[in-house]
Amino acid sequence: MGKKGNFGIFTLPVREHLIAVAKIGTIWRWANIFMGAAGVVLLAGLSMLTSILERANEYTYSRLGLVVFLIAVVLWVMFSAFRAVVTLNASQELALTGRVPTYYEPLAKWGFALFYIYAVLGFLALGAYGISLLRVDLLPGWIGWATLIFSIAILLQLMITGDTLPAFHYIPTLLIGILLLLNL
Repeated sequence: MGKKGNFGIFTLPVREHLIAVAKIGTIWRWANIFMGAAGVVLLAGLSMLTSILERANEYTYSRLGLVVFLIAVVLWVMFSAFRAVVTLNASQELALTGRVPTYYEPLAKWGFALFYIYAVLGFLALGAYGISLLRVDLLPGWIGWATLIFSIAILLQLMITGDTLPAFHYIPTLLIGILLLLNL
């Protein structure tokens, strides 16, 4: 890991990952707390978007998207809490004993499963919002298509590579939010 940190920490082998986490323990904990909170804030924004879409008489896909994203966010918060607590504790134990705790690797696989399901559900939910936007005359049609196509493309990338950046969930929603604010 570089002096200022980098995303490579997420792809290190388990032992090296825990050593890197131990070096930045407080930052690691707060980063994961904020990442979990970001998912909750995104869910709140999607709830507002659903209300706006319902006022435009689009109920089906917006509600479907909201329910699916709610499930995804629960998984994301669990994953973020896992990293903020279990990963940090394992890194501290490694620093004290020189050994990776035996419980950590199976739990880390479980944690990644939470992330993977979160990512799949999140992109499916965003795809539902793309369809929802296409069914109403709220924003230009291209934003619905862009949301739908982007969500499918990143979902395919996830299926092919087995990993993706969780930040991709924020790109279409940020664009939708900006366009809604400009239309007010």
